[in-house]
Amino acid sequence: MRRGSITKSALTILVSLGLAGSAAAQDAATVIPADPTLVGQTTEWQVCNETSYVLRTASAFLRGGGMAAKGWNEVLPGACIIITTPVSGPRFLFAESIAAHQGGVREWKGTTPLCVDETTDFTSSATQDCRLSNRTERNFFAVRPGEPVTSLVEPSEFGRTKSVVAAQQRLLRDAGYAITRIDGLPGRKTSRLLRAFRKDHDLDATVSDEPLMRALIAAAQDAQDSVGLEVCNQSSAAIWTAVATLENGKWRSRGWWRAAPEECTRPLDIPLPGTEAHVFAVQEGEDGADKRLRTVATTPAQFCIAESKFDALGKDMCIEQGYAVASFRPVPTEDRGARMRLSDADFSEQTPGGLRR
Repeated sequence: MRRGSITKSALTILVSLGLAGSAAAQDAATVIPADPTLVGQTTEWQVCNETSYVLRTASAFLRGGGMAAKGWNEVLPGACIIITTPVSGPRFLFAESIAAHQGGVREWKGTTPLCVDETTDFTSSATQDCRLSNRTERNFFAVRPGEPVTSLVEPSEFGRTKSVVAAQQRLLRDAGYAITRIDGLPGRKTSRLLRAFRKDHDLDATVSDEPLMRALIAAAQDAQDSVGLEVCNQSSAAIWTAVATLENGKWRSRGWWRAAPEECTRPLDIPLPGTEAHVFAVQEGEDGADKRLRTVATTPAQFCIAESKFDALGKDMCIEQGYAVASFRPVPTEDRGARMRLSDADFSEQTPGGLRR
């Protein structure tokens, strides 16, 4: 991803919007003088996907006299979208991979927090309180004013052409086909598996790239729905879930995923065999008196947790690293996927201090 800086005039706008001193001001550490003769003019800004992931993007710039973020725009690998923006002024971008990909969402981000809606198209003001509008924050990165093309890239630097093949390889693997390398090269194995995919899904041999990509996305999403861990809340209050897995011989614990009553959340979206997955949850209580998930093992496995969103490596010396410790429940990992239903009976013991998210 190529990042730029915002202009001095843009920094003045951010000050007037109440963002000075925030992460937005940090993006303005290196300023680029704006051309005052261009104020009020618009231009076409291309955002291109040169990665192996299908991305959705949100952009932010001056709209109607104020800074506003807008999304979502899907960008297929190898494709570009065109956004009409002011020629001069602050410009920001955020991108993330779609949920059909296994292994968690990847982000292309910076340090400027703006409100987004998780599931639907949105427009939000920079002065908006995300919590009051039931939205979440994403950290946008600054783009150089007037930059005609912003390319979202990976370390592999596939470029526009190879990213299409790399995405086909990734989606084939996400859909359960035996792809071992994501290299963007149309080798014999990739061609053979694409033929098998077209046959399995009744696609013509001459199907073009976009409908083939759409079919691959649908198949990857279907496969995604059958793998990993889904936690369903059948209790009387909202719950927050954390998971621990063994990755490359090292333990990793992460949280939190929220589920309201009668809702489900998927904290793990990878095949379970080999992960030795464990789960922990807290149930919201009145006045911060949350309850913890009951343990089922005689000697429960303990992992690091934190009050807010966390991603902790290792399971030893949690306190010394600034984490708390919690007893996790083991997850059956014989099958590719598992579903856990939690009711009021699964929770007990008020957590010391509340363990707020």
